[in-house]
Amino acid sequence: MVNKPSTVDEAIAYVWDLPDSVLEPSEKQSLAAALAEKTDAVARRYFSAPSPQLWVGTLKASLKLAGLGDTIASDQQVALQLLATPVSQEPQGVADLEAFLFDATAQLPVSVQPFQLIRSADPKLADALYLSGDCRIRRVVTAALLLSDRVLGPGSSTELDTTRWIMKFSEVLEALDCANPNGVQMLLRWNSSEKEVSYVVSKSASGKGAARVDTVASACRLSLLFGEDKVVGSRGLEEAWKDLQAKLASGYPALFYGQIPYLLVYAAAGVNIQFGRLLPLGQVERVGRVLNVMLLADRIWLCHVLVNIVRLLVLWVKRAPEITDRVPFHKPMERPHGTRITLKGTSAVKEISNSQSFFAEFGHSFEAIQAAHLCAQSCHALVHHSCVEEVDVRKRGSDGTHMTKLRVIMTRLGYTQASVATVPERVMQKATRACLQACACLHSAKPKAVCHCDVRFANVLWDPEPFLADLEFAHFSPWQVKQDFFLKDWDEGTLDHMGYYTPQSDTYQIGVMLLKSRHLSAAGLNFAQKLKSKTIKAVDAAEDPYLQIPIPMCEGGIHIH
Repeated sequence: MVNKPSTVDEAIAYVWDLPDSVLEPSEKQSLAAALAEKTDAVARRYFSAPSPQLWVGTLKASLKLAGLGDTIASDQQVALQLLATPVSQEPQGVADLEAFLFDATAQLPVSVQPFQLIRSADPKLADALYLSGDCRIRRVVTAALLLSDRVLGPGSSTELDTTRWIMKFSEVLEALDCANPNGVQMLLRWNSSEKEVSYVVSKSASGKGAARVDTVASACRLSLLFGEDKVVGSRGLEEAWKDLQAKLASGYPALFYGQIPYLLVYAAAGVNIQFGRLLPLGQVERVGRVLNVMLLADRIWLCHVLVNIVRLLVLWVKRAPEITDRVPFHKPMERPHGTRITLKGTSAVKEISNSQSFFAEFGHSFEAIQAAHLCAQSCHALVHHSCVEEVDVRKRGSDGTHMTKLRVIMTRLGYTQASVATVPERVMQKATRACLQACACLHSAKPKAVCHCDVRFANVLWDPEPFLADLEFAHFSPWQVKQDFFLKDWDEGTLDHMGYYTPQSDTYQIGVMLLKSRHLSAAGLNFAQKLKSKTIKAVDAAEDPYLQIPIPMCEGGIHIH
């Protein structure tokens, strides 16, 4: 194993000892001369890659001055040098995180002209850079370091002016992620709160609620970095921190994030930016000093911080639980029938944009949905909420016409299992029992029984225990269904002979759901037929001996992806 050079002399000796088949004599001379101008600390950086086979490429990309502006470098090679040291243990305290983010061990790749300009202006700043062949990472880093006064000028008058230079620096994140062998497929969204198409006109019981943060960076459907942009001003940065605290006050759910101890945030205003961290319960803490991107030194530091953020995000993605249906914060998920779901910390907001039209189409009412959710609060097998309301909304640019929006804030979050056809029977037993207990609770509602009407395996969530969600189709019983009307998974046996949906219809649909499994035993098939017979109530079926039998789990256990 070749020892890593730790001084300039050792680095030069390493270069001259290489076979001519690896480096031609003229290349050795050029690289040795370039190394001779460096300090020991800088020389060590060229050997940070884990494999000696990568050192030569790094040296050639970093130090070969002649004609570099015309050569092509590999983004993967450059990313490997910047991200060479994997993060095995996350920084714990604020001071540790600051030291991690402001670590400048890895040099930044730039093209010849800015390197020469920076070196002539301040040789110490040039030590943080190295000459690289042309690649996307070099281009975005160079562009970030050479941002014009037109972009960074102090005359910014809107949040979007701040966001524009933030977006320029974010290209460093994106380029590194694309080239990183351990890339996390990052997705960035900007000033999403500026693009809302409707707003609340009449104050609701819950108020408007916290708006979205301006910037969300997500990877593998996990929101991992949040940012808030403000206009330049004496209190612009303070206002950004204040907004971050308010908008992220609910923290983030352990269900999706597991043991991840904190997420990253930034606050920006005018030409200033500062980083911080969000703790699970919603506390926001500032980390490190304020950077002023009008200063070249701070622009270099900001690029270093972004490199180290990518390293940390890779660790977060590896640490997160491997479950289905992880949802990024503040990213609305469009669902059928004008429904939109948005995860906001430890709660989720479900909205139906035109609830009057929705109720007219499906023949039910807000009162039925409200009654269903009130029942759910006392039932462990149903989704829970903090608010169920109808609010008035008006479209921007409209003639003032009002509509009503149904909003439900759900405080119990869960994930879905794999396809109903492939899950083991023991999983189906647990889901079936939860659905029966949930429906039994709804059927016992006073003064009117409530039916769920949309019992399907896709509407069973896990946290990790199963519970029944999606109460937006709940109806008071009995519900006289319009001719030729069907919801998903209904069949000719769902309604009674008079065309009504009754509590027995819910029980029937649970039987339909159970029969979709390919792994039922004879006992399971018999129980499903009993449910479809409509001769047993949900409350009694929930205590059936079949649901108490501890059927062994199939090989591989629960399918969670």
